[in-house]
Amino acid sequence: MKPVLTGALAALALAACALPALAHTQLVDSYPANRQLVLKPLHAIKLVFSGKADALYSIIKLKDSKGEVVAETTQKHASKELILQTPSLMPGDYHIVYRVLSIDGDVIEGKLDFSVHGLEA
Repeated sequence: MKPVLTGALAALALAACALPALAHTQLVDSYPANRQLVLKPLHAIKLVFSGKADALYSIIKLKDSKGEVVAETTQKHASKELILQTPSLMPGDYHIVYRVLSIDGDVIEGKLDFSVHGLEA
């Protein structure tokens, strides 16, 4: 009976050690934030992830309220951050659409919405 208990404890300990490895990359911060009202000129969008995004296979797009792509870029190198330089934006609603390939092979996709109030300079 003792070997079974030891085996069960060993399996439990192994599973506990593997939990951090099972954590998937996720979006942890963004500027602008989801549903943010932007009141000052916006020159770049920044997304921050819990793990590195693979170079060239990660993309971020900025779309206007009609779904037209205003700006987009691919990841230049493996990084936890994706940054998209933006043109001057007119007042209105915008959508950040991203697709990230984490270095562990997981694909993370999402969308954030924000609004611009006032003219950009």
